[in-house]
Amino acid sequence: MTKKSANSIDLVLDVAGRDYKLRTAPQHQSGLTEAAQQLNEKITAVRQRGRNLSNEQAAVLAALELSYDLLIEREMLAQQLEMSKR
Repeated sequence: MTKKSANSIDLVLDVAGRDYKLRTAPQHQSGLTEAAQQLNEKITAVRQRGRNLSNEQAAVLAALELSYDLLIEREMLAQQLEMSKR
């Protein structure tokens, strides 16, 4: 659900069954929606590992995993860029 204004939109994202409202530029809507979907998938994966976690704990662990994945990707990109300079 979105509400449009001049240079921004109000966006509602569902994360772990809870709605989060934020205002963003229209061009960010698609990326933020995809990010919320990816986070929900990661939360589901964390829960399926058999741990009895609260919504907050599962969300934090999922966010930590996604952040770690991002760091690894950045390191790999930096290495590739360094190798291409040689």
